[in-house]
Amino acid sequence: MHVKRMKSQRISWSYVVVLAIIMMSLAGCGNSGLAVDSKIDEGTATKDNKQETPVSTGDTRTIQDAYGDVQVPMNPSRIVALDIGALDNLLEMGITPVGAPSILTAGDPYPRYLKGTEGIENIGSVNEPNLERIDALKPDLIIGNKDTHDAIHDQLKQIAPTVYVETLGVTWKENLKLHADAVNKQEESLKLLDAYQQRIKELKSALTGKEIKRISLIRPREDKIQIYLQDTFAGTIMKDAGIVRPASQQAAGFSKDITEEQIVDMDGDVILWFNREPDAFSKLEKSQLWATLKGVQDKAVHPVDWEYWMSGLGIQAVNKVVDDLNTFLIK
Repeated sequence: MHVKRMKSQRISWSYVVVLAIIMMSLAGCGNSGLAVDSKIDEGTATKDNKQETPVSTGDTRTIQDAYGDVQVPMNPSRIVALDIGALDNLLEMGITPVGAPSILTAGDPYPRYLKGTEGIENIGSVNEPNLERIDALKPDLIIGNKDTHDAIHDQLKQIAPTVYVETLGVTWKENLKLHADAVNKQEESLKLLDAYQQRIKELKSALTGKEIKRISLIRPREDKIQIYLQDTFAGTIMKDAGIVRPASQQAAGFSKDITEEQIVDMDGDVILWFNREPDAFSKLEKSQLWATLKGVQDKAVHPVDWEYWMSGLGIQAVNKVVDDLNTFLIK
Protein backbone atom coordinates (compact mmCIF):
# COMPACT_ATOMS: atom_id res chain seq x y z
CA MET A 1 0.00 0.00 0.00
CA HIS A 2 2.80 2.41 0.82
CA VAL A 3 4.60 1.77 -2.49
CA LYS A 4 1.49 2.41 -4.55
CA ARG A 5 0.88 5.66 -2.69
CA MET A 6 4.38 6.95 -3.51
CA LYS A 7 4.03 6.03 -7.19
CA SER A 8 0.72 7.86 -7.32
CA GLN A 9 2.32 10.96 -5.79
CA ARG A 10 5.16 10.90 -8.37
CA ILE A 11 2.63 10.70 -11.23
CA SER A 12 0.63 13.64 -9.81
CA TRP A 13 3.79 15.72 -9.40
CA SER A 14 4.84 15.02 -12.99
CA TYR A 15 1.43 16.14 -14.20
CA VAL A 16 1.74 19.45 -12.34
CA VAL A 17 5.20 20.10 -13.86
CA VAL A 18 3.96 19.41 -17.41
CA LEU A 19 0.90 21.58 -16.88
CA ALA A 20 3.08 24.44 -15.63
CA ILE A 21 5.34 24.18 -18.69
CA ILE A 22 2.33 24.31 -21.00
CA MET A 23 0.93 27.37 -19.24
CA MET A 24 4.29 29.16 -19.43
CA SER A 25 4.48 28.44 -23.16
CA LEU A 26 1.00 29.83 -23.71
CA ALA A 27 1.89 32.93 -21.74
CA GLY A 28 4.95 33.44 -23.93
CA CYS A 29 2.84 33.27 -27.08
CA GLY A 30 0.41 35.76 -25.61
CA ASN A 31 3.20 38.22 -24.82
CA SER A 32 4.53 37.88 -28.35
CA GLY A 33 1.12 38.75 -29.73
CA LEU A 34 0.90 41.87 -27.56
CA ALA A 35 4.30 43.04 -28.80
CA VAL A 36 3.15 42.85 -32.41
CA ASP A 37 -0.01 44.79 -31.64
CA SER A 38 2.07 47.47 -29.94
CA LYS A 39 4.28 47.85 -33.00
CA ILE A 40 1.24 48.26 -35.23
CA ASP A 41 -0.05 51.06 -33.00
CA GLU A 42 3.32 52.82 -33.23
CA GLY A 43 3.22 52.84 -37.02
CA THR A 44 5.65 49.96 -37.65
CA ALA A 45 3.10 47.53 -39.06
CA THR A 46 3.80 45.14 -41.92
CA LYS A 47 3.03 46.05 -45.52
CA ASP A 48 -0.28 44.21 -45.37
CA ASN A 49 -1.33 46.14 -42.28
CA LYS A 50 -0.45 49.46 -43.98
CA GLN A 51 -2.77 48.64 -46.83
CA GLU A 52 -5.60 48.05 -44.41
CA THR A 53 -5.02 51.26 -42.39
CA PRO A 54 -5.32 54.71 -44.09
CA VAL A 55 -2.08 56.66 -43.80
CA SER A 56 -1.81 60.44 -44.17
CA THR A 57 0.60 61.31 -46.98
CA GLY A 58 1.23 64.79 -45.58
CA ASP A 59 1.05 66.41 -49.02
CA THR A 60 -2.04 68.57 -48.40
CA ARG A 61 -3.08 71.24 -45.93
CA THR A 62 -6.45 72.60 -44.86
CA ILE A 63 -7.00 76.35 -45.12
CA GLN A 64 -10.12 78.48 -44.88
CA ASP A 65 -11.33 80.68 -47.72
CA ALA A 66 -14.55 82.63 -48.40
CA TYR A 67 -16.54 79.37 -48.56
CA GLY A 68 -14.97 77.39 -45.71
CA ASP A 69 -12.31 74.70 -45.42
CA VAL A 70 -10.30 73.82 -48.54
CA GLN A 71 -7.72 71.05 -48.96
CA VAL A 72 -4.79 72.50 -50.90
CA PRO A 73 -1.46 70.98 -51.97
CA MET A 74 1.40 71.46 -49.55
CA ASN A 75 3.47 73.18 -52.23
CA PRO A 76 1.40 73.79 -55.40
CA SER A 77 3.39 74.17 -58.59
CA ARG A 78 0.75 74.78 -61.27
CA ILE A 79 -1.35 77.70 -60.10
CA VAL A 80 -4.00 79.60 -62.04
CA ALA A 81 -4.81 83.14 -60.86
CA LEU A 82 -8.23 84.49 -61.81
CA ASP A 83 -7.63 88.18 -61.03
CA ILE A 84 -4.81 90.70 -61.15
CA GLY A 85 -4.58 91.02 -57.37
CA ALA A 86 -3.75 87.32 -57.08
CA LEU A 87 -1.31 87.51 -60.01
CA ASP A 88 0.37 90.55 -58.45
CA ASN A 89 0.77 88.90 -55.03
CA LEU A 90 1.98 85.57 -56.37
CA LEU A 91 4.67 87.17 -58.52
CA GLU A 92 5.91 89.25 -55.58
CA MET A 93 6.19 86.10 -53.47
CA GLY A 94 8.35 84.47 -56.15
CA ILE A 95 5.67 82.31 -57.75
CA THR A 96 4.83 82.44 -61.46
CA PRO A 97 1.34 81.12 -62.19
CA VAL A 98 0.82 78.91 -65.23
CA GLY A 99 -2.28 80.92 -66.15
CA ALA A 100 -3.80 84.35 -65.50
CA PRO A 101 -6.34 86.68 -67.17
CA SER A 102 -6.11 90.06 -68.82
CA ILE A 103 -7.87 92.92 -67.05
CA LEU A 104 -10.36 93.85 -69.76
CA THR A 105 -10.09 91.78 -72.94
CA ALA A 106 -8.73 88.27 -73.43
CA GLY A 107 -5.23 88.39 -74.86
CA ASP A 108 -4.44 91.93 -73.71
CA PRO A 109 -0.95 92.33 -72.21
CA TYR A 110 -0.66 92.01 -68.46
CA PRO A 111 -0.28 95.29 -66.51
CA ARG A 112 2.98 97.03 -67.31
CA TYR A 113 3.96 97.47 -63.68
CA LEU A 114 4.16 93.69 -63.20
CA LYS A 115 7.48 92.00 -63.89
CA GLY A 116 8.04 88.33 -64.72
CA THR A 117 4.80 87.63 -66.57
CA GLU A 118 6.59 86.02 -69.53
CA GLY A 119 5.37 82.51 -70.27
CA ILE A 120 2.07 82.84 -68.37
CA GLU A 121 -0.84 81.42 -70.39
CA ASN A 122 -3.67 83.91 -70.95
CA ILE A 123 -6.95 82.41 -69.72
CA GLY A 124 -9.33 85.14 -70.89
CA SER A 125 -10.38 88.23 -68.98
CA VAL A 126 -10.94 88.79 -65.26
CA ASN A 127 -14.71 88.88 -65.77
CA GLU A 128 -14.79 85.99 -68.24
CA PRO A 129 -12.09 83.40 -67.58
CA ASN A 130 -12.06 80.52 -70.07
CA LEU A 131 -12.75 77.25 -68.23
CA GLU A 132 -11.46 75.10 -71.09
CA ARG A 133 -8.12 76.90 -71.09
CA ILE A 134 -7.88 76.57 -67.33
CA ASP A 135 -8.62 72.85 -67.48
CA ALA A 136 -6.04 72.34 -70.24
CA LEU A 137 -3.33 73.80 -67.98
CA LYS A 138 -3.88 70.97 -65.46
CA PRO A 139 -3.59 73.25 -62.44
CA ASP A 140 -3.14 71.94 -58.92
CA LEU A 141 -4.53 75.17 -57.40
CA ILE A 142 -6.89 77.94 -58.57
CA ILE A 143 -7.10 81.33 -56.83
CA GLY A 144 -10.00 83.71 -57.42
CA ASN A 145 -12.51 85.92 -55.63
CA LYS A 146 -16.13 85.46 -54.65
CA ASP A 147 -17.28 88.85 -55.94
CA THR A 148 -16.31 88.11 -59.53
CA HIS A 149 -16.19 84.33 -59.83
CA ASP A 150 -18.92 83.02 -57.55
CA ALA A 151 -20.95 81.64 -60.50
CA ILE A 152 -18.15 79.32 -61.65
CA HIS A 153 -16.91 78.20 -58.24
CA ASP A 154 -18.42 74.71 -58.44
CA GLN A 155 -17.05 74.15 -61.95
CA LEU A 156 -13.57 75.25 -60.96
CA LYS A 157 -13.57 72.90 -57.97
CA GLN A 158 -13.97 70.01 -60.40
CA ILE A 159 -10.70 71.06 -62.05
CA ALA A 160 -8.51 71.71 -58.99
CA PRO A 161 -8.65 72.88 -55.37
CA THR A 162 -10.03 76.41 -55.49
CA VAL A 163 -9.34 79.21 -53.01
CA TYR A 164 -11.45 82.39 -53.08
CA VAL A 165 -10.99 85.63 -51.21
CA GLU A 166 -14.27 87.32 -50.28
CA THR A 167 -13.82 90.59 -52.18
CA LEU A 168 -11.14 92.83 -53.69
CA GLY A 169 -9.70 96.27 -53.08
CA VAL A 170 -10.33 97.38 -49.54
CA THR A 171 -9.39 93.92 -48.19
CA TRP A 172 -6.03 93.74 -49.99
CA LYS A 173 -4.09 93.00 -46.78
CA GLU A 174 -6.30 90.05 -45.86
CA ASN A 175 -6.17 88.86 -49.47
CA LEU A 176 -2.37 88.86 -49.48
CA LYS A 177 -2.38 86.73 -46.33
CA LEU A 178 -4.85 84.22 -47.81
CA HIS A 179 -2.93 84.03 -51.09
CA ALA A 180 0.23 83.36 -49.09
CA ASP A 181 -1.53 80.73 -47.01
CA ALA A 182 -2.77 78.98 -50.17
CA VAL A 183 0.77 78.65 -51.55
CA ASN A 184 2.51 78.09 -48.21
CA LYS A 185 4.35 81.44 -48.24
CA GLN A 186 3.12 82.87 -44.95
CA GLU A 187 6.47 84.30 -43.87
CA GLU A 188 6.90 86.10 -47.18
CA SER A 189 3.52 87.84 -46.84
CA LEU A 190 4.35 89.04 -43.32
CA LYS A 191 7.65 90.48 -44.55
CA LEU A 192 5.86 92.28 -47.38
CA LEU A 193 3.29 93.76 -45.00
CA ASP A 194 6.01 94.81 -42.55
CA ALA A 195 7.88 96.53 -45.39
CA TYR A 196 4.66 98.32 -46.39
CA GLN A 197 4.07 99.53 -42.83
CA GLN A 198 7.62 100.86 -42.73
CA ARG A 199 7.08 102.80 -45.96
CA ILE A 200 3.83 104.25 -44.58
CA LYS A 201 5.64 105.27 -41.41
CA GLU A 202 8.31 107.02 -43.48
CA LEU A 203 5.68 108.77 -45.61
CA LYS A 204 3.88 110.02 -42.50
CA SER A 205 7.16 111.26 -41.08
CA ALA A 206 7.98 113.12 -44.29
CA LEU A 207 4.58 114.81 -44.23
CA THR A 208 4.94 115.91 -40.61
CA GLY A 209 5.35 119.66 -40.34
CA LYS A 210 4.34 120.27 -43.93
CA GLU A 211 1.22 122.17 -44.92
CA ILE A 212 -1.72 119.76 -44.85
CA LYS A 213 -2.94 119.09 -48.36
CA ARG A 214 -6.32 117.66 -49.26
CA ILE A 215 -5.90 114.95 -51.87
CA SER A 216 -8.72 114.43 -54.37
CA LEU A 217 -8.98 111.19 -56.34
CA ILE A 218 -11.24 111.18 -59.39
CA ARG A 219 -12.04 109.11 -62.44
CA PRO A 220 -13.43 111.02 -65.44
CA ARG A 221 -15.63 108.83 -67.64
CA GLU A 222 -17.44 109.34 -70.90
CA ASP A 223 -20.86 109.92 -69.33
CA LYS A 224 -20.02 110.96 -65.75
CA ILE A 225 -17.29 111.73 -63.24
CA GLN A 226 -16.55 109.43 -60.34
CA ILE A 227 -15.15 110.60 -57.02
CA TYR A 228 -13.37 107.77 -55.24
CA LEU A 229 -14.21 107.49 -51.53
CA GLN A 230 -12.63 105.88 -48.48
CA ASP A 231 -13.57 102.23 -49.08
CA THR A 232 -11.44 101.72 -52.17
CA PHE A 233 -8.08 100.11 -52.79
CA ALA A 234 -6.27 103.46 -53.07
CA GLY A 235 -8.47 104.95 -50.36
CA THR A 236 -7.22 102.43 -47.78
CA ILE A 237 -3.60 103.27 -48.57
CA MET A 238 -4.17 107.00 -48.25
CA LYS A 239 -6.04 106.43 -45.00
CA ASP A 240 -3.13 104.37 -43.63
CA ALA A 241 -0.81 107.26 -44.48
CA GLY A 242 -3.04 109.77 -42.71
CA ILE A 243 -3.67 111.69 -45.92
CA VAL A 244 -6.54 114.16 -45.72
CA ARG A 245 -9.29 113.93 -48.30
CA PRO A 246 -11.71 116.70 -49.28
CA ALA A 247 -14.91 116.74 -47.25
CA SER A 248 -16.88 115.37 -50.20
CA GLN A 249 -14.59 112.31 -50.33
CA GLN A 250 -14.46 111.37 -46.66
CA ALA A 251 -17.65 109.32 -46.71
CA ALA A 252 -17.67 105.54 -46.46
CA GLY A 253 -18.33 103.67 -49.67
CA PHE A 254 -16.65 103.04 -52.98
CA SER A 255 -17.43 106.02 -55.20
CA LYS A 256 -19.91 108.79 -55.91
CA ASP A 257 -21.05 109.92 -59.34
CA ILE A 258 -21.20 113.63 -60.02
CA THR A 259 -22.09 115.80 -62.97
CA GLU A 260 -20.12 118.72 -64.41
CA GLU A 261 -22.34 121.08 -62.41
CA GLN A 262 -21.05 119.43 -59.22
CA ILE A 263 -17.43 119.78 -60.24
CA VAL A 264 -16.55 121.68 -57.08
CA ASP A 265 -16.88 118.40 -55.17
CA MET A 266 -13.75 117.08 -56.84
CA ASP A 267 -11.55 119.99 -55.82
CA GLY A 268 -8.48 119.51 -53.66
CA ASP A 269 -5.04 120.96 -53.03
CA VAL A 270 -3.80 118.09 -55.17
CA ILE A 271 -6.02 116.34 -57.72
CA LEU A 272 -5.06 112.84 -58.85
CA TRP A 273 -6.98 111.30 -61.70
CA PHE A 274 -7.07 108.11 -63.75
CA ASN A 275 -9.34 106.69 -66.43
CA ARG A 276 -9.65 104.06 -69.12
CA GLU A 277 -11.52 106.18 -71.67
CA PRO A 278 -8.93 108.20 -73.61
CA ASP A 279 -11.06 111.31 -74.23
CA ALA A 280 -12.82 111.57 -70.89
CA PHE A 281 -10.28 113.82 -69.16
CA SER A 282 -9.89 116.18 -72.10
CA LYS A 283 -13.66 116.63 -72.06
CA LEU A 284 -13.50 117.52 -68.36
CA GLU A 285 -10.71 120.05 -68.96
CA LYS A 286 -12.93 121.95 -71.38
CA SER A 287 -15.52 122.61 -68.70
CA GLN A 288 -15.65 126.26 -67.61
CA LEU A 289 -15.91 125.19 -63.97
CA TRP A 290 -12.73 123.11 -64.18
CA ALA A 291 -10.54 126.21 -64.26
CA THR A 292 -12.09 127.46 -61.00
CA LEU A 293 -10.70 124.56 -58.94
CA LYS A 294 -7.83 125.32 -56.56
CA GLY A 295 -5.87 122.24 -57.61
CA VAL A 296 -6.10 123.34 -61.24
CA GLN A 297 -5.06 126.92 -60.50
CA ASP A 298 -2.07 125.69 -58.49
CA LYS A 299 -1.06 123.32 -61.29
CA ALA A 300 -1.39 120.40 -58.89
CA VAL A 301 -3.32 118.04 -61.17
CA HIS A 302 -1.56 114.74 -61.89
CA PRO A 303 -2.52 111.66 -63.88
CA VAL A 304 -1.85 108.30 -62.21
CA ASP A 305 -1.83 104.84 -63.74
CA TRP A 306 -5.22 103.14 -63.56
CA GLU A 307 -3.59 99.71 -63.89
CA TYR A 308 -2.37 99.90 -60.33
CA TRP A 309 -4.42 102.68 -58.74
CA MET A 310 -7.67 101.01 -59.72
CA SER A 311 -7.09 97.47 -61.02
CA GLY A 312 -3.82 96.25 -59.46
CA LEU A 313 -5.17 95.25 -56.03
CA GLY A 314 -1.99 93.43 -54.96
CA ILE A 315 1.10 94.32 -52.93
CA GLN A 316 3.10 95.48 -55.95
CA ALA A 317 0.31 97.87 -56.89
CA VAL A 318 0.23 99.07 -53.27
CA ASN A 319 3.88 100.02 -53.42
CA LYS A 320 3.41 101.79 -56.75
CA VAL A 321 0.64 103.90 -55.19
CA VAL A 322 2.97 104.74 -52.28
CA ASP A 323 5.64 105.71 -54.84
CA ASP A 324 3.21 108.16 -56.46
CA LEU A 325 2.14 109.64 -53.13
CA ASN A 326 5.79 110.30 -52.31
CA THR A 327 6.31 111.90 -55.72
CA PHE A 328 3.30 114.23 -55.58
CA LEU A 329 3.25 115.11 -51.87
CA ILE A 330 6.90 115.20 -50.78
CA LYS A 331 8.61 118.14 -52.45
